[in-house]
Order: sequence, then structure tokens, then C-alpha cells
Amino acid sequence: MNYRLHFFLFLLLLPGISYAQKPFTEGTIIYKVKLKSADNTEISGVYTFIIKGNEIRKEIKLNNGYQDIVLLNCGNSKVYSLQNLNNKKCAIELNMAEMTKQQEKFIGFTVKNEHNDDNKNIAGYAVFKGKINYKDGSGSDIYYTKEWRPVQPITFERFPDAKFLPISFSYKDESGMVMEFEIEKIEPHPVENAVFRIPPDYKMISYAEYKQLSK
Repeated sequence: MNYRLHFFLFLLLLPGISYAQKPFTEGTIIYKVKLKSADNTEISGVYTFIIKGNEIRKEIKLNNGYQDIVLLNCGNSKVYSLQNLNNKKCAIELNMAEMTKQQEKFIGFTVKNEHNDDNKNIAGYAVFKGKINYKDGSGSDIYYTKEWRPVQPITFERFPDAKFLPISFSYKDESGMVMEFEIEKIEPHPVENAVFRIPPDYKMISYAEYKQLSK
């Protein structure tokens, strides 16, 4: 083995260096989801991300029948939520600027105490464990892979502009609901443009109209 190969192997073993990291530009990411309310009621489901360049489709399906689809086009700053309201299929136009603003409190997060957790493997990926710390002092544990990173900063609400792909994490929302996520599948593959279109049987409405309908 010559000295160049020795040196290359040494660099690969240095912590924090990942030459294999790739932007996840196209494909599907599926998370198993578990929601625990303050009264210990549990609901499980699946949260699917379909990604193609500037476009992201987020779809959550829970075992209580709840379903929500969000279509984001980060190129033209358009975002729609596809919902069934009183048996009426609606495409609700949301405000991308407001969604981005909601992420501001998570911007600039840091990861502390990073380590490889005894060669832990989730969904076929070796993962790192760390502690997410936000500017307001809050934080949570997270498992993640450095092999992939999201392209769009808005992809993961609580990890804006992350340089990793979150594998397993949880957090508590304002209502006291604990939300747990763990990746089931990471699948890079070609995605059809039709996935990001609003189906023809959905009526487009404004957010103001949606608020009236949901009263």
C-alpha cells in the first residue's frame, strides 16, 4: 500500500468529514410517524416526502383517517395544501413567505455531542447521534445521516438548511403533542412532474376562504 492510499484512508477516518455526501435532488423519503397527545392517546401513520429539484410534495396519512398533502414549489414560491373539507376537495393557497417566517426561530441551530452511536443502523444507513440546540435554548436528540442533505432549506421545518438528512427525531408542539419520526425508506429515483400538480377534481381556494369553510 503506497503513502497516497494511506493518506486517503486517514482522511476518511477523520470525524466530521464526509466525501460521499450528496444533495437529495430527486426521489422519495418515507417516515414512520407516531403522535402522543397530553392524555396519552397515540396515533400512528406515515409521512412521505417526494422531491424533484425545486418541488416538494409532503403527504401525511394517519391511522385515524386524517390526510394532508402539501405541494411546495420553491422556484416560484407557491405552496398549496390539498384537503378534503366537508367532502369537498380543496387546494388551499398558502403563503410561502409566512411558512419561511415560521422557520426563523429554528435558523442557526447547532448540533452538539455528535458521535457514531455504536454503529447504529436505521433503514440501511449508518447514523450519527447529536443534540440539536436552538437559539431560544430548546433542543432535542436526533439521529441523522451525512450521506444525504436536502436541497431546499425549507424541506424540514425544524432543520432549515440542514447539512444532513434527519433519520430519527421527536419534538413537542405548542399543544403538548409529542411527534416522533423515524425513516423507513430513502429511495432516490426519477419522479414524474404530475406528482406536483393539483388534481383537476380539487377546487382552488384562498386561505381566507378556507378559514370560512373550516369554521
